[in-house]
This record gives sequence, structure tokens and C-alpha cells, in this order.
Amino acid sequence: MKPSHVEIIVAIADAGSLRAAAGLVGKTQPALTKALRQAEDALGARIFTRAARGVEPTEVGRAVIARARVVQAELRKLDEEVRQIQGDRSGALHVTVSPLAAVRIIPKVMDRFRRRFPGVHVQIAGGHPPSTLATLRSSETDIVIGPVAETEARSGLIVKDLFASPISVITGAGSRYAGVTRLSELTGAEWIMIGPRRRVFGVGQDFRRLGMTPPDPVITSDSITSLLAMIEGSERVCSFPTLLLDEIAPRWKIVRIPLTDRVTPVQIGLMIRADRPLTP
Repeated sequence: MKPSHVEIIVAIADAGSLRAAAGLVGKTQPALTKALRQAEDALGARIFTRAARGVEPTEVGRAVIARARVVQAELRKLDEEVRQIQGDRSGALHVTVSPLAAVRIIPKVMDRFRRRFPGVHVQIAGGHPPSTLATLRSSETDIVIGPVAETEARSGLIVKDLFASPISVITGAGSRYAGVTRLSELTGAEWIMIGPRRRVFGVGQDFRRLGMTPPDPVITSDSITSLLAMIEGSERVCSFPTLLLDEIAPRWKIVRIPLTDRVTPVQIGLMIRADRPLTP
């Protein structure tokens, strides 16, 4: 399979149809179709199949697309590195951040970075583990700033600890849980968790430490705004970065639950791939 095939495979996957993908890569639809057939012939397998609307990847295609994204990202980085060695200080940097990092770290860091590298375009995306680590390993992102990976998930990564983020538990103003002081009083509450369902429920370790079975979050949300809207005026509860509460609380009808039980802080860090140097 040729390098040019990588671009069209990713474009088709992103666009969902041959017609839309042709526009993305600046080719005619017949030319794109021909290139796709060449790629499939080289692999000896179908990458896409027709769907009700456009195309969708086959089982083989999903694996090919994932690898194609890695190759595309590596080729982009190689091109940038060569140009920078030749004196060109332009390029692109893809950063994925947690909500806390987005508010507390990125603004100040970006000011300094822009002064030093004015020609580098920075793309910032929000995310939560474990999906953030997946995009880092696949080269879709260059840097992840947020909760650090568990020890067993750090293979192939360089992790730099930045600080420990204290965690509070919040609920809606007027909630029956607003004045409780023990985690045991929250076992029957409806918990919401920041991030995807497959993320580790951090406060769960504190319930286990006290000999209790951790509650299972009934709602998970990647959107902080949606999460706060669901908590406001309700009796739902959620663990939340304490460092964001001073800014968030006045805008929403939420309160910090005055727990006397210790809630374990979350270690925030910077993570990059060990096998790929950053440029610049």
C-alpha cells in the first residue's frame, strides 16, 4: 500500500462517504474510488463497504484505519521535523487536556508558547482517560495534560507529575446531601462521573478504604456544562476538582459537601510518547 493511500483511507473514514472524502483530498470521486480499490487490492481485503448512507469500515477496515491514522500522524511529524531542522519554525501541536488543565494550566502556558513559537498552530481538545491515552498512543495527539495514567498503563509513555489536585464532592443547592459529613451517607445517592463510563471511578477507592462497596455512577459525561446542569437543583452528587469550585460554584446552584472523610487527590501530569520526540 502506498503512502498516498493512507490519506484517502483516513479521509473516507472521517467523511463517511466517497463523495465527501473526494472534496477533502481535492480529488474527483472516480479517482478516489480507483485509489481505494488499489489499496484494497494491495491488502487483499475490503476496507469499506456500502451502507445506507455512504460507506462504513469492515472489520479489517477498522484495523487499517487505526494504523493509517498513526502513519499519517508520523508522516506529518516527520515533515515538520525536517522543516524545523532546515530553519522553519512552523508546525502543528495537538494537545488534549482535562477540564482542570484547560482552566488552570493552558492559558498561561499558551501565552509563553506563542511568544516562543509564533509559527506553530496549536490544536487543543478536551478529554478524559482512558480515551486520552488511546489518542496519544495512536499519535492523534502529541501531549496529554490531565490525570496521569495508572502505573500498569504507562508502558511506552513518559509521565511528568505536575501537582496533586484535591477533590471535593458536590451536589445541588438544597439537596438532602448538602450537609452530610461521611461518605457512608452517600452510598445511596445518585452519582455522576466526569468522563466516559470505562474511566476508573476515582472516589471509589475511598469507599473501599472505609470497607464499603463503591456506588456505581448512573450517569457519565464528558461535558462539564451538562454535568453541572444535571447536578444543579438536584440531589445528584459528583466528585469534582476543588481548584475549579471557586470559579464554578457562583455560576451554578451547587454546593460542596462538607465531608470529614478523606477523598484521595488526583495526580495531574503531562504525558507524551517515549518513542517520539516532540518538535519543536
